[in-house]
Amino acid sequence: MARVGILGGTFDPPHNGHIAIARAALDQLRLSKIIFVPARIQPHKILTTTAPAEARLDMLRLALDGDDAFEISDIELRRNGPSYTVDTLEEFRQERPHDDFFLIIGADNISEIETWHNPGRIFELATVAAANRPNFTPSGKYMHAIVYFSMTPTDISSTEIRERIAGGRPISEMLPSVVEEYIKKNGLYSNV
Repeated sequence: MARVGILGGTFDPPHNGHIAIARAALDQLRLSKIIFVPARIQPHKILTTTAPAEARLDMLRLALDGDDAFEISDIELRRNGPSYTVDTLEEFRQERPHDDFFLIIGADNISEIETWHNPGRIFELATVAAANRPNFTPSGKYMHAIVYFSMTPTDISSTEIRERIAGGRPISEMLPSVVEEYIKKNGLYSNV
């Protein structure tokens, strides 16, 4: 039986904050691995994905290359329509019935999770673990059902990275250099 973390998102683009939350969860929750799950369409972010799915998958592969504790699953990219977390967890549960799953979320999702599709079932399928931030007070219906871990705060967002690229501003400290090179080579986000 393995303790497996699941970290979903659009990864548009993947950045150092995504890697930091995964490393913190891996260490503090004693996980054997983290599976990154890029979404085709997130129900709460339908209009915000800008790079094609294949490009986001390529960037994630580059960002995580060489780290045996990290895997990538294209489970949601193969599915049509919105990517519901509960559906993804159901599929993982069928594929790996003996593993313990930990759904990794950011502190900003704690109060929002009650609006997700079938949140009660999510908590049946996985332990929900949130990165706690300094001076942050959790709220929401499920805040007491969540396991918390700490991490060094990273003030990085994919939205800011896309805006910086469109504005011609530097992004080097925000994401792995191989991802930055891929973005430049493929002309991504210049028209955001």
